[in-house]
Amino acid sequence: MDLTRGTPPALLTALSGPFFYPVVLVDVDWPGARLRAHSNAGTITFGGQAFVGVGKFGSVDLPGEAFAGIPEEFTMSIACDLPELATYADTVIRGRRGTVYLGATASRGGTDLIGAADVISGTCDGMVLRSEVADGDQVVTIYTLTVAFSTGPSYRSMAAIAHSHEDQQRQYPADTAGRHLILAQAEAQKTQWPEP
Repeated sequence: MDLTRGTPPALLTALSGPFFYPVVLVDVDWPGARLRAHSNAGTITFGGQAFVGVGKFGSVDLPGEAFAGIPEEFTMSIACDLPELATYADTVIRGRRGTVYLGATASRGGTDLIGAADVISGTCDGMVLRSEVADGDQVVTIYTLTVAFSTGPSYRSMAAIAHSHEDQQRQYPADTAGRHLILAQAEAQKTQWPEP
């Protein structure tokens, strides 16, 4: 069984060949204006939208595959010497959605996208701005803005959600099995084992 993730046939063909030129595309629901970027230079059109190239200034850190229900975190970062990047550090983005796509272009570093597939998506947890001074011939302050995303709730938080007979009835009115569970815990506490 192959894991294709809804990969377009042209992209599968390119990835199965001897050479392909990968590109990472990111789409973030940024307040005020949606942020769409990719790992090459120039502009790539994908899904009818323009993705701006950030080249080596951007990075995406993806987790490995995990079992369902275990939250995974992935991060997107951009680094540059522009102090204007610090103005984005106070933006409230908690709960905003972000998606990472893996694609391929027909040429190295090109904008001629063959296709792309959704690799991971999640909800923003937080953002950190870090600055460091680079040593060298001239002093340059590098600003790195990192946004962390979570892919979903953990088993522990999902198990903490209470679900009653009434909740079941609201969602599934014809389901009557829950009525047998009403006061089941109280009855179980009264039952002695073994019964006399």
